Amino acid sequence: MTVLALDASTARATVAVIRSATIAAEVTVAERSEHVEPLLPAVLALLATVSVPLSDLTAIVCGAGPGTFTGLRTAASIAKGLAMGLEIPLFAVASLPLIVAAQSRQPGRYLAVLDAGRGDRFASLMNWPCAEGAGYILAPAAQVAALAAEAHATIVGPETGVWPHARGVIHLAWGPPVDLASWEPDYGRSSAAEDRRREATR
Repeated sequence: MTVLALDASTARATVAVIRSATIAAEVTVAERSEHVEPLLPAVLALLATVSVPLSDLTAIVCGAGPGTFTGLRTAASIAKGLAMGLEIPLFAVASLPLIVAAQSRQPGRYLAVLDAGRGDRFASLMNWPCAEGAGYILAPAAQVAALAAEAHATIVGPETGVWPHARGVIHLAWGPPVDLASWEPDYGRSSAAEDRRREATR
């Protein structure tokens, strides 16, 4: 299999090309502008560096969130568009486990954490090397350390210098492919704009 993996759940979007369960190439897209313009060119450039035409791809795996609204929407649109155009399956994996799966980790308990904005964090407790069924909660940033201490877990995430990376998909179960017509990433919470609209209609 030749697989394209991408994740844009944070200010750093990442792309990886996987051949036979081995990372053939990977790239981190420059921070900011929420990847709207640079992500697709980065995908195409990375494929070119390993001489993989789009027609050789057999599957796409996309980080499904939670995370930044614009980044997740952009990655999902690119992944769905390519999967639809190439008539290949699209798989979705949660972005929080990609923090742990992308690094060389000792077996243990980890609390993967991402910024959720508004003083909150997305937090997912997982036993590694098994991250299956790792859900997440939305918690105030001030409570994260206590949550980790209570669970005897090591905190990992951008605030500790560790970011989710698309290469981590080789260590995660993908599950069945998503339905291209209906699948959307998990944003984790409503946007500030949506909250304002709701407040305005009350």
